[in-house]
Amino acid sequence: MGHWVYVFSGCPDSGDYQQIADDEEPDHVVLRERLGGPCIVDGFVRESIDDLMMVARFRWVASGDPSVVAATVLHASGLAPTRDGQSSQ
Repeated sequence: MGHWVYVFSGCPDSGDYQQIADDEEPDHVVLRERLGGPCIVDGFVRESIDDLMMVARFRWVASGDPSVVAATVLHASGLAPTRDGQSSQ
């Protein structure tokens, strides 16, 4: 297992930044608690993944209350459940 580089872009309040992660493979979505903003999260969707270089690129989707952001990010990623309970992916 190696270290992944997560590249986050598009967040209007924090700008673009990188983070080192020990995950085996990045998830499709990332929710991060905002520093200095209790109960506020930024939600990102994975745009691309480079297995060779171990770089995952994420784009910002939404910020705010965790429950609202989670639903918005899952919908943007295509992972939100459809009416029949199945994911759209």
